Amino acid sequence: MKAAVVGGGILGLTLAHRLARAGHAVHLLEAGPVLGGLAASQDYGPFVWDRFYHCILPQDQSLIALLDELGLKDALRWTKTGTGYYARGRFHDMNGNRDFLRFPLLSAWDKARLGAAVLYATRIARPEPLYLVTAAEWLTRICGRRGYEVFWQPLLRAKFGPFHDQVAAVFIYATLKRLFGARSAAAGSENLGYVHGGYHAILGRFAESLRAAGARVRTGAPVRRIEGMTGAAGSGAGPASCRVTWADAPGSETSELFDQVFFTAPTGLARQVVGPELRPVVERFERDNPTAVTYLGVACLVLVLEKPLTPYYVLNIGEPSVELTGLIEMTNLISRPEETRGLSLIYLPRYMDSASDQMEAGDAALREGLIDRGLKRLFPGFEASRALYAGVHRARHVQPLPLVRDTPPPEGGGAPELARPFQVVNTALLRCATLNNNEVVALVDRFMAANAAALSATSPTPR
Repeated sequence: MKAAVVGGGILGLTLAHRLARAGHAVHLLEAGPVLGGLAASQDYGPFVWDRFYHCILPQDQSLIALLDELGLKDALRWTKTGTGYYARGRFHDMNGNRDFLRFPLLSAWDKARLGAAVLYATRIARPEPLYLVTAAEWLTRICGRRGYEVFWQPLLRAKFGPFHDQVAAVFIYATLKRLFGARSAAAGSENLGYVHGGYHAILGRFAESLRAAGARVRTGAPVRRIEGMTGAAGSGAGPASCRVTWADAPGSETSELFDQVFFTAPTGLARQVVGPELRPVVERFERDNPTAVTYLGVACLVLVLEKPLTPYYVLNIGEPSVELTGLIEMTNLISRPEETRGLSLIYLPRYMDSASDQMEAGDAALREGLIDRGLKRLFPGFEASRALYAGVHRARHVQPLPLVRDTPPPEGGGAPELARPFQVVNTALLRCATLNNNEVVALVDRFMAANAAALSATSPTPR
């Protein structure tokens, strides 16, 4: 079949890769100037690395298997990393049980309840009921009010802002399951990984593999219209194919017919381009997957400095006066000499509603706020002039918000049946997820496995 994959993020690239390897004629259409979406790379001057922060965990078997397919498994590097927690004007190590027991903001009883809650969440709790209750309610119940208010509530406020008291408890469950899976039982430290060269290397291999399989990859090609084309006159069978129109140059458009279109971007963007005959597909997807409607966005200040700021890969911030979600010092995970010419790379994210007016604020205003009301409240002597690079990176659609729902999601692991000739396959299908690239790759693998017969029944179309 001749298939169009709309969206060149990791989900779209993986889906295009799988379809092309199965013999289908694939056209990948990415609106941005480069591939990658949230995994796109940035030229920082002395080096190239990711625009946003990413890491790989030892249990990320779907992603690691994909890297092996792309010939990158030997480029994987593993590092023991540190985690910190900032609250009430102090930095606290949080690298294991000993550090946790020394944490001064909770009583011995609070710590006992919090430790028991983590064990319960990671070993006993079932995810299905946790879609129906807020994280605030669940954490208060299992950790106690003080444990929630001192430890968890500031983190939820930092991550989800105005949605902190609406987020479903399943997000905390999924986060704990993922992070504690990366802990070394012997050392109590996190063992995290990355690929030499970052996602720039991964995206380059994706592009090579797709072109070798005969796929056509187009960047700077925003889709303008997707129209369902009917079959034989009077058949009444509904659309049999889709006509996709995209911009291929300023003032110029290209239009082609496809047997199948896979839309991997948010459904809000699908609504803007689909014709009325396809709109019911989008509306049904949103009804079946309520997280598809509301998204979290991010404005992330990225700094390149001559020297490190902290010893941590992740510094969680439990201080409401610090207007940052956290501080991610990437070069405490990746090798400074090998990857960044000896310089320190730091991400300072601030998450917000994707519809927030702050997403439209100018770079200078966002940079000033993230430094003056963020970084300088951690390091009062910090001088912005020290930065060799200080850029604000934005993403309006980072992840669907995992808000409380009335019923648990349907069974099936987020792998819908193939719908002809237009299908939405995006991250709103993820169940019990924290949104990372391993989950995205696993989603595509489940979709391909669930629809193997239907996809093999569609004869490949000459490219």
